[in-house]
Amino acid sequence: MSQRERFDSDSVDWTQQHWKAVVGLVTTVFALLVALVLVFEIAVPERGLGLLEGLSVQFGSVLTLAGLVTQVGDPWFLLMAATLVYLLGVERSLVAGLRDGAFVLGVTFSAFSLTDLLKNFFVAPRPPGASTATVPEWLPTALGGAFKSITTGTGYAFPSGHALGTTAVVAALAYTLNVGSRTSRWVAGSVVVVLVTASRVVLGVHFFVDIVAGVVAGLSLFAVAASVGNREPLRVFALGVVLGLLAVVASAMSPAGEVWKAGQWLGASLGAGTAWYVARPSRTLDLRGTILAGVPIAVLWIGIYVMEPPLVVTVVGTALAAATTIATPTLVARLRGFKSSS
Repeated sequence: MSQRERFDSDSVDWTQQHWKAVVGLVTTVFALLVALVLVFEIAVPERGLGLLEGLSVQFGSVLTLAGLVTQVGDPWFLLMAATLVYLLGVERSLVAGLRDGAFVLGVTFSAFSLTDLLKNFFVAPRPPGASTATVPEWLPTALGGAFKSITTGTGYAFPSGHALGTTAVVAALAYTLNVGSRTSRWVAGSVVVVLVTASRVVLGVHFFVDIVAGVVAGLSLFAVAASVGNREPLRVFALGVVLGLLAVVASAMSPAGEVWKAGQWLGASLGAGTAWYVARPSRTLDLRGTILAGVPIAVLWIGIYVMEPPLVVTVVGTALAAATTIATPTLVARLRGFKSSS
């Protein structure tokens, strides 16, 4: 039996033995946390409970470092990482195949939808001063806008989207990557989650309860995806569609009313799931193919985010971007085959 076959066998055995217990545990913890929020009204400005408030600092150099670290948990970075894992191919991304890469993408889309759903359900404000920052005198004036962008936070705060997204995506990567031991992958992932969540408190854009809820919610989402999907992307994309629909409804009912944001991830899950079902990709791309495919896909994503179009346009646009991402390996393989035969 080859090393890869042993790895697959061990993973399946471990999954069958433990995931039901993991799903039950993290889901119970998350339910208790939500009950705590509802019963004791933690989702209000005073929900900090005095925990870790002293970690919030005002030193420009520390804030800059925290702002850079926190970008690892930003949607743009997580989406880029998940997309590259899918597109770059088995040898480069260190996953067994496109199915594992698509699983990571499905978890990523679902995590963003769950974030929008929970934030618009609890509508909890951020800590005072979260949306403002003083630019350090030593920083060039041209970088002032970038400094404020990476060190401040706007919108609703509970749970932390950075904590939820980072936890879910990092867990999916630790689950699927075929590098090092299982323990080393989870330890490395835990370090990343700790650094990102700590940066949110240091920046003063979240309370301690926000990041704890985000981590628990992210673990719960990943456990459910791994148990129900068992690395079957279509099921995870379906989970993302359900969460996306709920997020759109919650966004429409919340005071902020930014429905288009939730529509991004609904469209992504819908488009990716449809493309996976139709194209059934089996071949990965080389670096050149990834770059040629990734640039227009990135432009489409960025264009939608910048323009903030109506819900229908957002859903269609992101569905197209996600579907193109999923189908590109198949399209490139067919194009190369056509050129070879002609």
